[in-house]
Amino acid sequence: MKNRWLIAASAVGIHISIGSVYAYSAWKMPLENTFGWSTTSTSIAFSIAIFFLGISAASLGRIIEIHGPSKGGLLSTVFFTVGLFGSALAVYLESIWLFYLFFGVISGIGLGLGYISPVSTLVKWFPDRRGLATGLAIMGFGFGGLVCAHLIDVFNPPQSEIVLPVEVTAKEYMELQVADPEQAEVLMSGVPDFYDFKANESELMRMGTENMQESAAYKSLESTIAPFRTVVLYDKSAIVTAFIGLGFIYLLVMLPSALYIAPPPSGYGEEFESQAKNSASKKLMNVPDVTAFEALKTPGFYGLWIMLFINVSCGIAVIATAKKMGYEMVRLSVEMSSLLVMGISLFNGIGRIVWASLSDYIGRTNTYVAFFAIQMIAFPLLANLTTQPILFMIVTFVILTCYGGGFASIPAYISDLFGLKEMPTIHGFILTAWSLAGIVGPLLNAYVYEQTKSYQQSLYIFGGAFVLALVVSLLMKIEMRRVQELAVTQNG
Repeated sequence: MKNRWLIAASAVGIHISIGSVYAYSAWKMPLENTFGWSTTSTSIAFSIAIFFLGISAASLGRIIEIHGPSKGGLLSTVFFTVGLFGSALAVYLESIWLFYLFFGVISGIGLGLGYISPVSTLVKWFPDRRGLATGLAIMGFGFGGLVCAHLIDVFNPPQSEIVLPVEVTAKEYMELQVADPEQAEVLMSGVPDFYDFKANESELMRMGTENMQESAAYKSLESTIAPFRTVVLYDKSAIVTAFIGLGFIYLLVMLPSALYIAPPPSGYGEEFESQAKNSASKKLMNVPDVTAFEALKTPGFYGLWIMLFINVSCGIAVIATAKKMGYEMVRLSVEMSSLLVMGISLFNGIGRIVWASLSDYIGRTNTYVAFFAIQMIAFPLLANLTTQPILFMIVTFVILTCYGGGFASIPAYISDLFGLKEMPTIHGFILTAWSLAGIVGPLLNAYVYEQTKSYQQSLYIFGGAFVLALVVSLLMKIEMRRVQELAVTQNG
């Protein structure tokens, strides 16, 4: 019999690879600055990938039930790595439409297959700790962005950081350098010295923290730097190399992981029943197994769907733009912006294992109430920390623990409500919320940004959405009680 901890390691191997999608904000500045793609265009690519993640998970969950997690993992490996290699071709040709196809559609299908394949298998290997089991795999998905963000910086380091007039894009400047070097030199002669400009930005931030916005000195300094902005320049060939390199790395990790993972033998979970007495989730009556289509007829299914949709819409909007948000909104340096991305992935992963494990003791319903109560406060607070970069990063990390924890706790929540038999299919149906959220969150964020040139207003909108999520999570406590009472009746 296979070792359940090696099964867990294989699940983490698959999830840490496909979780690289959470480093997408590290791609936004290179793609936008180098190819002139708009914020909305790059956000669409990410949204397509998340959309196809959910759709493939929902539509192929039944196939994975029939053919097993290993075949699902192998299919995920093929789709995901082909998507990365194709993305390299797309950026080489500077084709946003090819990028949508390969990064969005093809790798997105790989994401969905890889995401759902190990989860239900781990729950069966760890019947004594359902929350811990799903947290282990889905933790890998969260940490994947941390690893990938570092790899992107290694493969594709910034070439330089310069000051440009606000009306001149990085792509226009790079093209001017090639077409007319003398005119590019004339353009640069009219901009402030880079170090002086950064010093003025820092001084403006200091004056803002001391509430000096109405002073003559503040307004004078603000008018001096307002016509200019800093931009980061990247090398096109390095971007191509980065996608190819990542494709080979993830192929080497995913292939052996997919070949090893397998479901436990029949009757395996019985030996763990005696170990589960002190778990809060096991204090719940084991509910009768419900088919996927029966689950669709219950209010509990739609409660889970709405909670996941709101949690993901708001969190994924931050993930998709984190590096650019930190660089523009809080004036973090390029290095600190990269640390923000890696920190987001770190706390996304930590939140998955910590919150999922905690849910075994305090219960899934209480866990989700905590998620939404925290974020209802955190998002509006984040909008008001533009002059407090360290606090901005800390609050962002808190938000991401709740985001990751929501994903890690949902499979165990499903099993608490509907049993284990068709959990992969029900989980896939629930993940359609992720598909829609992957479109709504980033695109709403991008739309508000392009209208206001700021991310603050969207943060207020997201904070308001969590009020609704909190109400739904409280109603789900009533639904869980109803399901448990029904289980008690049916079990005599």
